Amino acid sequence: MQTYLAITLLGQDHLGLIERITRPIAQHKCLLHDSRIASLGQQSAAALLISGSWDRLTRLENALKLVAKENDMALHMVRTEAPAPVEAHLSYAVDVVGLNTPDMTHQLAQFFSGQGIHIRDLATMPYSSPNNATPMLTLRMQIDIPANLRLALLKEAFFDLCDELNLDATLDPVR
Repeated sequence: MQTYLAITLLGQDHLGLIERITRPIAQHKCLLHDSRIASLGQQSAAALLISGSWDRLTRLENALKLVAKENDMALHMVRTEAPAPVEAHLSYAVDVVGLNTPDMTHQLAQFFSGQGIHIRDLATMPYSSPNNATPMLTLRMQIDIPANLRLALLKEAFFDLCDELNLDATLDPVR
């Protein structure tokens, strides 16, 4: 029987860190189901979902504690269940570009949660406009739209919000 382990790690970003994190997963013959690993300033953050038999996950937990200690990383692990089956939904990708304001991400998250839409994944990438160093932000989301939600009405409301916030956006099905 498969059991699941959700893991987060945070520590100094350096060459070979991902290899050090994934090595014990492979050594203990566990499966990596989902992962997000990113550099955040001088730090690296990892979020992983791993499955395996309970005894392999126990050995993996001990190995990861050692990796975290050797690399001065904060580690948090939680046993969890298999991902729950999701009701019928449409997977869509949202891409937004606009001025990097303190509330842009929150306003978009508030819009989708208000529509009953689950945000499955969110990534932001700040940059400066090449002509005048204006702080800009590229935001990408993967969302799960309930199958009974009318797409035309959702798109109209979303693009109205983007016009109001002066954002360039797309809302396309994940293919």
